[in-house]
Amino acid sequence: MSALLHNFHFLRPYWLWLLPVVVLLVTMWHYRQRRRCGWEKVCDPQLLKHLLMGGGTASGSNRLARWLVVAGGVLAIVAMAGPVWHKRPQPLFKQQSALVIMLDLSQSMLAADLKPSRVVQARLKIIDLLRQRHEGETALIAFAAEPFTVVPLSDDTNTVISMLESLRPQLMPAQGCDLASAIAMGRQLLRQAGRSNGTLLLVTDAEEVDSALAAARAAHADGISVAVLGVGTPQGAPVPQAQGGFLKDSSGQMVLPRLRPQRLGKLAAAGGGRYHTITIDDSDFNYLLADMSTHALSGGSKVRLYSDQWREEGPWLLLPLVLIAALAFRRGWLLVVCLLLWMPQPARAFELEQLWHNDNQRGMTAFEHGDYARAEQLFNDPRWKAAAQYRRGHFTAAAQTKQQQSADDWYNKGTALAKAGQYQQALAAYKQALKLNPHHEDALYNKKAIEDFLRRQQKQQKQQKQQKQQKQQK
Repeated sequence: MSALLHNFHFLRPYWLWLLPVVVLLVTMWHYRQRRRCGWEKVCDPQLLKHLLMGGGTASGSNRLARWLVVAGGVLAIVAMAGPVWHKRPQPLFKQQSALVIMLDLSQSMLAADLKPSRVVQARLKIIDLLRQRHEGETALIAFAAEPFTVVPLSDDTNTVISMLESLRPQLMPAQGCDLASAIAMGRQLLRQAGRSNGTLLLVTDAEEVDSALAAARAAHADGISVAVLGVGTPQGAPVPQAQGGFLKDSSGQMVLPRLRPQRLGKLAAAGGGRYHTITIDDSDFNYLLADMSTHALSGGSKVRLYSDQWREEGPWLLLPLVLIAALAFRRGWLLVVCLLLWMPQPARAFELEQLWHNDNQRGMTAFEHGDYARAEQLFNDPRWKAAAQYRRGHFTAAAQTKQQQSADDWYNKGTALAKAGQYQQALAAYKQALKLNPHHEDALYNKKAIEDFLRRQQKQQKQQKQQKQQKQQK
């Protein structure tokens, strides 16, 4: 109740200035009736009823009429002022991707071929990624001989960062590197969150991946991609121990873990994802997660977002106003019944909500229930219509729906065009968004991701062309 009172306000408060006018008119009516009734002082009561209409007295029916006029006027003015206390959900083009980060905390991650150690570099890289990830949900899994959920899927990246900074191999109860179990737990987190797809990002230096290939293929079959970030160098380095010295195997030989990019690339390919070795800049995770940035809304679960669109409650005041209007006529009740009987019946079942909700509100109800086709038909607002088209997979239509020319509108258009595979047009839309708002982070990020993707595509095409020419020369 306190929340409702806190949010209560009027959308059009200037209508409330008419309230004193209603009171003034009713007061004037009252005094006019009293002056009219002044004949009672000079005329015999038996004669007065034959001289004046209504008997010359302020009857109870007149008092009731005045109260009805006051109540009806107040209800009408308050309804026109637009009382609200509930925000209305509005669909926005926001990234709803799901990313599960799986950090390897086996002892080999203590190797110092990356300064100060592999695990420290891995944590810093993940933190950099999270600080640039402004949308979507992220989960964190730590694994060695077995996996553990550190943070389930959440849009609070600050929590993930705070938990990440305390993770180190010494915390794991048993050592090893079970990639298959980590992938299986990542799939489980996505299923528990109701996600039909997502991305698993393995941050690891694992040398043996064969046992995890089947788990990666199973994840890919479920619509989940497995990306791999390799941590370390091919030269490797000894693994220091807390009590001094370096880690040795059963034969007493010093363990020298080396990064195997080809094996990790094989694991990523089995999971339908990409592989990249850790770098000092952002090129590694920009490459690994390029599909998430260009296709941000693909298959994501719907999140209820709220804007400053308020749901008007004024139409509900029309119910008592109709009753008051009916009482204003001697045979008002009969008139209302006749009107209801005369009302033509539509071909389909009459929907009561049509009396109190406009097309956009009914479209929103359909949108929330996943009926995007009906929502598209009902929406008058171009932004909402484009959102319904996007949800239906009609990306070209969503991009062509005429909207306002704000930076967010151009960003939404670019996202739809990128989803439709029209990358050059998407770049043009992102440039327009940045022209209006140079600090639009999402537009900057998506623009860079598409540009990187197009450069790689051109490079691959050039290499394929050269290989084809070489074969022809042979």
